[in-house]
This record gives sequence, structure tokens and C-alpha cells, in this order.
Amino acid sequence: MDNLLPDGSNPEMTNVLAEVPFGAASPRRALPISLAACAPVALVLLQVAIWVGLGVSWQGSIDNDVAEGVVDGSAWQLSYLRHPPLSSWLSGLASAAGPYRYAVLFSIALAFACAAFAVGAAFVRRLDGRAAGLVALMAGLGSPYAAYWPLKFNHNIGVMPFWALIILTAWQAFEGGSLAAWALFGVVVGLGLWAKYAILQLVGPLALLFFAVPEWRRKTRTAGPWIAGLICVAIIAPQLIDVAHKGATTLQWAIHRTGSDALQRLGWMVMFLFDAVLANLTLALIAWAACGWVPLLRAIRSMLARATRSRLDLFLHVVALGPVLVVIAAGPFGVRLFYHWVTPLAIGFALWWGHAAGRAGLRRVPRRAWLVYFVWAALVAVGYVGVWEFLARQSPLSTSGYAQMDGPALAKLAEDFWAAHGSGRIPYIVSYDGKVGFQAAGSIVFDLPYRVRAFKDGLTINAPWIDVADVRRSGALVVSGDPLAPHASLDGAEVEIRDVEAFSRPVMRGVKAPPKIYFGVIAPNS
Repeated sequence: MDNLLPDGSNPEMTNVLAEVPFGAASPRRALPISLAACAPVALVLLQVAIWVGLGVSWQGSIDNDVAEGVVDGSAWQLSYLRHPPLSSWLSGLASAAGPYRYAVLFSIALAFACAAFAVGAAFVRRLDGRAAGLVALMAGLGSPYAAYWPLKFNHNIGVMPFWALIILTAWQAFEGGSLAAWALFGVVVGLGLWAKYAILQLVGPLALLFFAVPEWRRKTRTAGPWIAGLICVAIIAPQLIDVAHKGATTLQWAIHRTGSDALQRLGWMVMFLFDAVLANLTLALIAWAACGWVPLLRAIRSMLARATRSRLDLFLHVVALGPVLVVIAAGPFGVRLFYHWVTPLAIGFALWWGHAAGRAGLRRVPRRAWLVYFVWAALVAVGYVGVWEFLARQSPLSTSGYAQMDGPALAKLAEDFWAAHGSGRIPYIVSYDGKVGFQAAGSIVFDLPYRVRAFKDGLTINAPWIDVADVRRSGALVVSGDPLAPHASLDGAEVEIRDVEAFSRPVMRGVKAPPKIYFGVIAPNS
């Protein structure tokens, strides 16, 4: 490891980013296109194609978070009740793709996830060499966060490419310090905030590291960091102004707390740490297969030891561990910690293991690593199909199984019901009972061939762009996973629900005795 430069890069493999801008042509003689050079692109394209195909064939319906995005996104608002709008916009856009809507939705999701790991791999490749970059890419693509998890396309998936780009541009800005590098860093952070405020879980630790390293801290005397901040504020300002104007709760939702005791909070913290460790197992497996345990452990010790660690080592330690510590630190204050928050964090984990492989002196990815990667990828795909087949044969199906709905069949059932009890197209959908009803409403909206406006729990605070007076004039389809009463609340006022009928919920094929779905009608001019 003695040949490493102070920033941790390998001079035999690449130039230091501080000296050569990312993307600049290498002064070394260009090599002809080879199989090794094409491998990253081929892996990403194969990953997207396989998992889009599996999602279209087996997913059955959209996830609850996607339902929220579909319902909200088609309104094209700058702010919504819970999260920034980017993922909702994309979900709403996919819902307008007609018969290709599932393929479009899953393609966007897989492209976001795989692009994030590809950007991270390019970062590692630039600093540690082609083999290390390939290990980072294989580790990322082998994880659930680039396979079946993106099919749940939510805000954690939407933030992934920005997470990776922040890592790349932060290093360029910290090490290089050019105004262009800092400006690009500000642009990426600003755009990332449009996807999810959780991007600050990465930016915060990086900022602390920046001030902790003397070589970087001195750059506060230059214009670069201030330009980055101004650009970031300018990019996110329209969304924040809209939040303030409408009284939207995105900021409150980002830090909302739940009623819980100390033991529950400790349990959430331990479970999140366990989830983070679990997410690293696949990545460690790929790195081990590429390097072997002895060189890999030696490299890790070198990354951790004060005498041998570099600035790049410190940077990647913070990238990988900083967001984990931020999330865990929120637990004692009552913030509910969810396992799916690990999703963007997996990018930092993959970069860390790829860099460890580079520190271990890896020059070529051995055949053993390729074998482990493809065997594991096949097991993940087979396991995904197997789980859905297993769930499809359970009887009765749990009523909490939102994604087991058959979305297209549910939309057809809703249309038939409305044709018998209403007139024309469904004008509005009002859901009750919380998640199950809203999942069903979102699935219907997604799978209907025309646009329908919907809102949750009979409250237009969940969709303030909807005029409740027009709902009363036009009528609405009512959807619930629980039995519907003859009367319900519509923005605090009582409304009659007519023609209530229970149906066996359309679910994945092969299910016997599925749970019920309840439809009713709010009559026009009620």
C-alpha cells in the first residue's frame, strides 16, 4: 500500500482527480474497446432488462408508496403532503404510458438504481482502477437495491442517482477545489433535495468531514463552497417557497416523531444497524470472491489505521457510515427508523468495498468473482419469482398484502361497478381505511385508461388541489379495504355512501378466498 498517493488513489491506475478533471482524457495511450471495457455497460443493461421483465411478469400491482406517487404526481404540484415531488412526478408520468405503464415505471426505477451504482463504480474506477470499479459495480448490482427493491419505486429509489453524484462531486470539490467543481456539487445537492430531503443525511456528514480535514477546511477562504451553497439554495427555492405558501407538511414529515417508549426506540436503532450490516453481506461476498480474505482484510486494516489511511479512506468511511449514524442518532428523539431507508446508503457501502478491493491491489477480476456474482444474481431472481409463486398459493391472503393486488383486474372491477351505479367515466375516487384503501385507489388510477383524480381518507388536505365542492357535484367512487358504513366524512361534513358492495379483491393468480374490497358511490349533487 506504500504506492498510494495522499488522497488514497493509485498512481499506477489513474490520475488524481485534483489534477485531472473527472471525465478528462487520460494522458496514457487509449486502449481499443475490449470485453472488459464493455462489461460495466453490459451488466447494467442486463440488470435493467431482467428486472423490468420480472417486474412486469410477477409484481402484479404497484406498491403503496407508488400509489401515493401516481395519485399525487399527475397533479404536477411543486409540493405534496409528505415528500418532495420528483418521484411522484415520475410515477404520474409512467401512469400515462397506457399499456406500457408498468414497463415504463419499472424501467425508470431500475435506471435510477443501476445508474447510481454505475456512477459510484466510475468514481472508484477513476481512483482505484478498472478492477476495483468493476467490483463496486458487481457488488451494487448484486444487492437487492438494484434488483427487486426498485420495483417499489419510491422516494428512496428516486434519490439514488443524486446520492451517487454527490459523492463524486464532493470529492472533486474537496480535493480539486475549482469553481466549476463546487458549482457542480451545489447543482447536484439542490436537485437531490427535489427527490428527498434525506439527501442531507449524506451532505451533513460530508460537511463535517470537510471542516475536519485541514487541507479541505482552508478552501472555505475561497469562493467555491459559497457558490455551491448559493446554487443549491437557488435550485430548491421554488419548492420551499411553494411549501411555505401552501402550508405543505414535507418538512414536518421529514422529521416527524411517533409516540414510543425508550425500549421501542432502542429496538428501532438496533434493527436499523442490523439492516445496514445485512446490506453489506452481499457486497462483502463479491469483494471476497475478487480479492480473497487475507488481502481484503489487510487492505481494510490499512484503511482504518491512522498511520496508513488516506484522505480518500476517510472520505469513504464517512460516505458509508455517516448516514447510518445520522439515522440511528434520530432514534432517541422518537423518529421512526425504517429498514428501507438503507436503500441509498447501499451506494456508499458498494463504493467502500470497491475501494477496499483496490487497496488490496486487485488488478483483474478473477473468474471466481464472476461465478459468485452470476450465481448470486440467479438466486435472487429465482427467489423473487419463488416468493411471488408462494404468496400466490396462500389461502387466505393477508389483508395487509397491498402489492398482491391484481391492479388491472381491480381497475376493470371498479369500472364495471361504476357503470352499474354511476354514469360516464369515474370522476373521482375517495379512499377510506388508510393504506389498503389508498393502495386500491392508486392501483385503479394507475390502471384505468383515462385520468381520475383521487384522495385519501375523505380529506382534501391529502390532495389540496382537489375541489371538494366539485366532488359533491360530480360524485365519486368510494374504495375501502374495510366494510363501508352508510355515511362517511368528506372534509368533515357527512356524506351518504350508496350501493355499498363487497367483492373478492383481485389478487395474484392462484389465490383462494382473497380478502374483500368494498366499493360504494357518493352520488352526484349529494
